[in-house]
Amino acid sequence: GVSQTMQRPSVSVQHFFDSLSGDYSEKLERCVPRYREMLWALLEYLPRGASINSILELGCGTGNLSVVLAERFPESLLQMVDVSGNSLKACRARLGSSSRFGFEQRDFRDLSYDHTSFDLVISSISIHHLMSEEKRQLFDQIHRWLKDDGVFSYADQFAGATSDIYQRHIDNWQKEAFYAGATQAEWDLWMQHQSEHDHHEPLCDQIDWLKAAGFRIVDCPWRYLLWSIVQARKS
Repeated sequence: GVSQTMQRPSVSVQHFFDSLSGDYSEKLERCVPRYREMLWALLEYLPRGASINSILELGCGTGNLSVVLAERFPESLLQMVDVSGNSLKACRARLGSSSRFGFEQRDFRDLSYDHTSFDLVISSISIHHLMSEEKRQLFDQIHRWLKDDGVFSYADQFAGATSDIYQRHIDNWQKEAFYAGATQAEWDLWMQHQSEHDHHEPLCDQIDWLKAAGFRIVDCPWRYLLWSIVQARKS
């Protein structure tokens, strides 16, 4: 049937990021406004004094966030997941070999971990590849995977609450990308990828889903255009 011949979205997402991973970090700087500030904020707003001994990073890519996590939490176990083998290889090369690092090439929809396995689940610009219902299912799973005082913190792209706000975000994003040195070809590639693979919902919707999954506290400590950081605490 049709469903058997349709390519699973993650396969083509994997191809896209494999083709980018060589100079992916530079492209990110050009195509994601305030990228470094966003990564800073992702960690800055974690609970002070929290005991973080085990971390799951969803969509580690080539390791931009992974490297920072490894330095920030030098004693922690760090499990990195990505659908792209090339990206994982680059991430592993940057981090080096250590018994505290685990690398797993897997689609988010196929993940399975024991309950209360992690103190922190973290992700940067990755979860938007899932459809709405798949995000809800992932949020439910993450709530189970986290320890009782665990934290889920992620940076991602979101739609506006209205179509005109969303379009304004896109327009301003394009201006910023070109100002940062992105070429028309890069922008077109990014927009093509977005139309084919990305699924944006309003921030308020995802906050509702996180609360429905059982998270007690949900906040957005940082936001710029499409990009927001969401932090959800289990208790």
